[in-house]
This record gives sequence, structure tokens and C-alpha cells, in this order.
Amino acid sequence: MIAALVRIRLLETLAYRAEFLLWLVTLTMPLVMLVFWRSVAQDGAFHGYTPEDFNVYYLAVLVCTLLTNCNSVWEVNEDIRTGELSFWLMRPVHPFVNYMTITFAELGLGLLVALPVFFLALGMGGDGPPREWLRFALLPPALLGGLLINQAIHLLIGSLGFWIERSLVVHKLYATASAVLSGYMFPLAFLPDRAKDMADLLPFRFVIALPVELFTGKVSLDEAIGLMAWQALLVAVLFAAALLVWRRGVRRYSAFG
Repeated sequence: MIAALVRIRLLETLAYRAEFLLWLVTLTMPLVMLVFWRSVAQDGAFHGYTPEDFNVYYLAVLVCTLLTNCNSVWEVNEDIRTGELSFWLMRPVHPFVNYMTITFAELGLGLLVALPVFFLALGMGGDGPPREWLRFALLPPALLGGLLINQAIHLLIGSLGFWIERSLVVHKLYATASAVLSGYMFPLAFLPDRAKDMADLLPFRFVIALPVELFTGKVSLDEAIGLMAWQALLVAVLFAAALLVWRRGVRRYSAFG
């Protein structure tokens, strides 16, 4: 059943190629930030980052953005608004499974773009990716953890649609905070100490900054293991919260449906 859903969703994603290409255009911000920070570091390293380091960093950000992307909040909002959710509530699988199959189907297309960029960053100059392969091997599970955190937050915010007409407003606040605290706009090392300590506990940095730091070698193996343990805990807590909000929302939805 789940495999069939993934296959269907992948075919749907392929059918809307123009929409997929438009989404790719929206991912140019890391390249814009790359040009900006390279100019800042033109006369010397900035907080330990040379222009070559910024090359690798923002290419890694682009890869992580592609591989942790999720759009479930729009799917959940639309299903609640149109009543399409009633159809999924009658199916033998939980609606969350349906939304996750959409995410993994889109991930397949994201890989087509991410892999060439990944190998480009891998072969670039400067310090480049870490040569400690044990730490480098943690990159795939870190990316999966980042995707699951993003997925859980999207489902959690989307479930607020049972009470709020359009919970996308909440998602915009999440996206704004994420741009600053995830390492998307700039390395978290640039934050003041107190802000960085706070960022180290919040889920944002585990979506992008953690896998980027693993790739660029800006985190030690011991630190990476500790951060990934916290990432796994965040995945469990966020999915539990999303399920709790969903169940209460479905009861309300059924009462009015």
C-alpha cells in the first residue's frame, strides 16, 4: 500500500514538471548569499571562513535544502479546507503516511539536482569536505533526521488548520525563524554566543546546519554524535506533538463534518 502511494505520488510530481522547475528557481537564495559572503571575505577570512569555504558551505546548504524540503503544510491545509481529508480518514493508512509519501516522492526529484551539486562541492578547493570518513558517514542519517524534523513541523503546523482558517501564517513565521537559525542564510558561528547556544537546542539547526557542518568538517565527531542524539529526540517529540494536535483536531473536524 505504502509503496503504491509513493509510486503514485512520484508520477504526480513528474506530471507537474513546470511546478517543480518553478520550485527550483526559489532555491537560489544560497547562491545569492554565496556571492554576498564571498565579497565580505575578499580581503581575508571572516570568522574563519575564506571565500573557498563559503563556496563549499553554500553549495552544501543548497544540497541540504533540496534533501530536507517538505511541502506538507500546504497539503494538510488544502485537504482540511476542501473536505478532501474525509477521504483519507476512511483509508486504512493514517493520513500522515499519505503526506510523507508526497515528501519522499518529491525527494526523488530533489536528488536529481542535489547529487551533481554534492559532487561539485566534494571536489572543490579550500578545506573541502571532511576526510574523516566516519564523521562523513553520519551525513545521510543527519539529512534523514533533518527531513523528518521538517516533516513533523509541517504536519504540526498544518494540523492547526483545524482551528485556524489558514495555518500558513504560522508557517511563514516558522520559515522566517528557520532562515536565520538553521544556517540557511549564514553559518551559525556568526551568531552571538547566547543566540548560538539557543540555536543549538532548537530544531531549526538540525535541518540544515548539522548536515552542512558534517560535510564541511566544522564539527568534531564527538560533537556530531551528541547533536545527532538530540536530533533523534527532537524527531520523536515533534512527531508526538503533531499526532496529539492532529487527533484533537480530527475530533473537532468530525464534529463539524
